[in-house]
Amino acid sequence: MDDAKPPIFDFLSHGGEMGALMRTTDWTSSPLGPTEGWPPLLKSIVRVMLSSSHPMFLWWGPELIQFYNDAYSRTMGPERHPCALGGRGRECWSEIWPIIGPQIAFVMDGKGSTWHEDQLIAITRHGRREDVWWTYGYSPVEDDAGVHGVLVVCNDVTAQHLARAELEQVNQALSEQVRQREQAQQLEAQQAAQLLRAEQALHHQHEAEAERLCALFQQAPGFVCILRGPDMVYEFANAAYTRFIGDRDLIGKTMREAIPEAEGQGFFALLERVYETGKPFAASDVTLLLRKAPGAPVTQVYCDFVYQPIFTAGEVSGIFVEGFDATERVMSKQALERSELRLREGMKVARMAVWDWILSTNEVIFSDNAPELFGANWTSIEQVWGAIVPEDMQRIDQARRTALAQDGTYGDIIRVVRPDNGELVWLQVYATVVADAGGVPRWVRGVSIDITARKRAEESLREAGRHKDEFLAMLSHELRNPLAPIRSAAHLLGMDPDNVARVRQSSVIIERQVNHMTSLINDLLDVSRVNTGLVVLEKDAVDLHQVVLESLEQTQPLIDERGHTIAVRGPGAGDVIVWGDRKRLVQVLSNLLHNAAKYTPACGRLSLDVVVHPCSVDLHVRDNGIGIGADLLPHVFELFTQHKRTPDRSQGGLGLGLALVRSLVALHGGQVTATSDGSDAGSTFSVTLPRHVPAANATAGARLDARPAASIRRHAEAHSMRG
Repeated sequence: MDDAKPPIFDFLSHGGEMGALMRTTDWTSSPLGPTEGWPPLLKSIVRVMLSSSHPMFLWWGPELIQFYNDAYSRTMGPERHPCALGGRGRECWSEIWPIIGPQIAFVMDGKGSTWHEDQLIAITRHGRREDVWWTYGYSPVEDDAGVHGVLVVCNDVTAQHLARAELEQVNQALSEQVRQREQAQQLEAQQAAQLLRAEQALHHQHEAEAERLCALFQQAPGFVCILRGPDMVYEFANAAYTRFIGDRDLIGKTMREAIPEAEGQGFFALLERVYETGKPFAASDVTLLLRKAPGAPVTQVYCDFVYQPIFTAGEVSGIFVEGFDATERVMSKQALERSELRLREGMKVARMAVWDWILSTNEVIFSDNAPELFGANWTSIEQVWGAIVPEDMQRIDQARRTALAQDGTYGDIIRVVRPDNGELVWLQVYATVVADAGGVPRWVRGVSIDITARKRAEESLREAGRHKDEFLAMLSHELRNPLAPIRSAAHLLGMDPDNVARVRQSSVIIERQVNHMTSLINDLLDVSRVNTGLVVLEKDAVDLHQVVLESLEQTQPLIDERGHTIAVRGPGAGDVIVWGDRKRLVQVLSNLLHNAAKYTPACGRLSLDVVVHPCSVDLHVRDNGIGIGADLLPHVFELFTQHKRTPDRSQGGLGLGLALVRSLVALHGGQVTATSDGSDAGSTFSVTLPRHVPAANATAGARLDARPAASIRRHAEAHSMRG
């Protein structure tokens, strides 16, 4: 066995300053313990967070242990960074806990994600109290066991908020100035000079305000642009917007000219609707196909945006666009979802369910695939115990009590009865007792793996081994039986080699016993060749009438010897053609007829019916013999399967015939089945083969549907078979 260990996933290998800080932090004294023992889900989230250039923050576990990346650390100030790393959420953010505490609790309680836009959160940063506006989302970090933490993706939108507030003030000021200008224009002519100076001052003020707004927009963290007129001509675009769409020349161009690949993606239609209705539009996590460089292929990005109409003199004159590049956030979310999907699919393939048993309430929480494995969606431990087989319940209960007393683990193989269908399911159970900080057991976390298929396979192997041992014993007996007569005959020959009558009698005995041994060995070789694929059928168009006649001819001596009657009903010569190996088909039918005669007490009744269908033909061999027990019936076509012998069937057999029949019929594209009502109720073996209907005879062949002909019956009567 290769002892090389698999590579270890170093989830802290990147992440800049925060990654280095996390690697040097002594986590052994923290509630999480050493990093190698952290849950895989926590490691994955920390790796995603450290790999992102977008501000991200994580609260983990009941105590809300804190993690964050470099982008977030730059927003915290020295009061919290770096001491917040590994600290508890309530202690770190006590001054704003009344705001964020309920939001975090909402997510941790499994009630879903939250989204907060332009939220005022006043914090102490760099030694002073600041009014800070944030846009952020709280997302649950969860798996099938529940919510383990809260992931925060955020933006400090203070500058954007202040810019909008200032823009509103400017618009109000501009509107007021326009109103004053319109009033001024109505003044008498003697005020014309004064009005002119006011208008010039207003113009200069407007230009100054516009320049100031442009400077603010350029500094905004999100992208911003202004589109004018119904054709959406670019009047302004900040650097963030230009980077987002691929550093293009925009000013003076229509949006359709600047971003032709956006045609048909819905953005132009939305802009036109906002322009026509004057109603703003906002969206999040929107997919956009963009060409980031001339001649480059389009790439998929994601964005959050707002279309805000600009009014002039009461009419829409343009649209103010603002938003954020959400590509990293969305892709991180998608990566997390894919990871969770792989976990769920892996559990389904492995037929494994995970669960938590809350000791204080006896509540049990199973993974989503539990009903598929157990046939029920149990919610309490009493329901689980009620489904476990009692003797297994006693054993697992004792192991559980020992584990609870020692804060340890336990495991066993148990049987559970599915409540939906009563089926018995074998489960491999592993469980671990989880205690709180004070050492008091709080819940039991476990995994249950469905090993029913393995158990059934083991039982099948044991059964196959038993059949094999019985077969070998029977084979030894069958091969040894002819040796005694052969030895006696040889001894007689040695005593009086000149006695012609004795030589003739001994030769007959030796030949009969050698023929019997040869038949046994041929059966073994036949089954071996078929099962190993060495038999190649010599297929041709075969008249089924001829196959029936040859099979009856081979089995007639045994039928007559045991005093049986046989009724035969089937098609006439040339009526039904199959595509197959004539010799092997005769072997199949002869074997079934031979078995019917052998396992029917003397003077029994046999029948052979051939029923023709448009595309197939059925052969039914029936007898009123000893029948087949319900326990043996599902296995009659398996190797080494044989009914128990009775004194009147001393010729026995190796139990290979029906296995050979099934294999040969399958090679012909057909199937064979067996039915019986039980002991002494007779049995029926049915073979279905596909018909071979030449194109010229297709119409005539269709008329043979389910009509047994009488020609074979006449043949049977000719051979003194009583129908």
